[in-house]
Amino acid sequence: HYGKGFIGLSASTLESAVQIGVCSALSCDAETDFNIETDRRGIYYTFSLRLKKGSSITVEKISAYASDRDFEYIDNDKNVVNDCYKYAVLRNILYKDKKNKGEKIMKFKKILPLAISLSLMAGCSGKKQSATPTNEEIVTEIKNPVEITFWHAMNGDQEKSLQGLVDNFQKENPNIKVILQNQSSYPDLQQKITATTASPKDLPTMTQAYPDWLLNAIDENLVLDLKPYIENETLKFDNYDDIVKGFREASTLDGKIYGIPFNKSTEVLWYNKTLFDKLNLKVPKTYEEFKDVAKDIKEKANIVGGGFDSLSNYYTTYLKNEGVTFDSKLDPTSDKSEKAVDYYLDGVEDGYFRIAGTDKYLSAPFGNETIAMFVGSNASETFVKQGVNNKFEIGVAPYPAKEVMQQGTDLFVFNSATAEQKTAAYEFLKFLTTKDNQITWATQTGYIPVRESAINSDEYKNTGSLIAPIIADATKNLFTNPLVKGMDSAYRESNTVLESILSDTKVDVKIKLDEFKSTLMGIWE
Repeated sequence: HYGKGFIGLSASTLESAVQIGVCSALSCDAETDFNIETDRRGIYYTFSLRLKKGSSITVEKISAYASDRDFEYIDNDKNVVNDCYKYAVLRNILYKDKKNKGEKIMKFKKILPLAISLSLMAGCSGKKQSATPTNEEIVTEIKNPVEITFWHAMNGDQEKSLQGLVDNFQKENPNIKVILQNQSSYPDLQQKITATTASPKDLPTMTQAYPDWLLNAIDENLVLDLKPYIENETLKFDNYDDIVKGFREASTLDGKIYGIPFNKSTEVLWYNKTLFDKLNLKVPKTYEEFKDVAKDIKEKANIVGGGFDSLSNYYTTYLKNEGVTFDSKLDPTSDKSEKAVDYYLDGVEDGYFRIAGTDKYLSAPFGNETIAMFVGSNASETFVKQGVNNKFEIGVAPYPAKEVMQQGTDLFVFNSATAEQKTAAYEFLKFLTTKDNQITWATQTGYIPVRESAINSDEYKNTGSLIAPIIADATKNLFTNPLVKGMDSAYRESNTVLESILSDTKVDVKIKLDEFKSTLMGIWE
């Protein structure tokens, strides 16, 4: 990875590695500062080095977004070098050879990769525990009190619902105490997991997470393979195949089951049914129909016809429906990629499409009747209803294309837990995903039940939820992005690129896509 490639290394590990590398190469003392922050674009890293004892190079600051490949460093002559794509690579930090610095720098280039490797080895020394336990290693009965910790990022009604499920579980399982630890938000949760994997003993028993957050942890055997528990005769899961296929496949890697689906959602089409009836419009089922209906609305009602909440989701899903997978083989400058961009850009330029922009989500403009339909999460039902406030009838339908992305986190158990804690956590996962509890969770939060039996039950369909009657159709052809390293950064970058194009229609699209291609090359490396 380039500058954004600090993902998976804790602050202390990276700082130690950089300091060792610098001092070994230049035979000097160094002071370092390392910081991780988050904002709407994602994770932001900065480390500063101050080399002492008359070193010929002083690196004052290197920084990058997880979605960027741009660095800046300032040399001793106070020359700022911004195009460090050519000169800076995390594991092989390259500097321009100025004023006979070459010999020391070449030494630095050779030492730093070794230093990082040594630091990582030091943090992971000792025999790795297997991620997959044998039947003999699995505890099949909790005889004594056991406590498990659960990191999550649920807030508001979602947290209240989760706490209610925990209370019910503890009543049924008095020997198991579940301690919920709210990490505030997804970025904060991801950051804490990433930082703590360098010290496995400090990890919780289990966590909520997106699968790609844990790829490095999976490589280090820090995440428990749940398959032996699911297949254990005593502990076996109640009809694991009842879990929606698109959901359960998201956390399956190389035949191992690392996660159990939790708060799942997909995208649906929200539309102003009152306006649709008035204009005699049919609900679109394809991208082409979505565009045509949006044009009609712009012409007849003089408001924006439609839009997509998430630009990353839009781009990825459009490509999927064109037969293109968002992975390392994707060429953003290809005809199909340009087609995806032009489809949205044409609509923005002609006024029948818009992006969320500063509104962040399109539910507010929808409620204000300045946009007639939009594609957004099914879990936004509460916000849609609040925004509309009975001003018009709300309609909801499956995504206007065949393939649709599944979203949301899964639940994972860490290998650092004791055998008793692993079994206790697994029992809790089973409890959360029973048919009845999934109906309760879905009704109270707006998420999709992860079980087919719950989705198709009359009890769920008759809850009064707008999305409940259409979820079975909306989840027929779910897909997920490949579980590969770099996906999180690449996915975030697609949002940044599309927003830069669609918010300023005067930009040169080909140049933007060329830059995107270069950025993706760095991410996938």
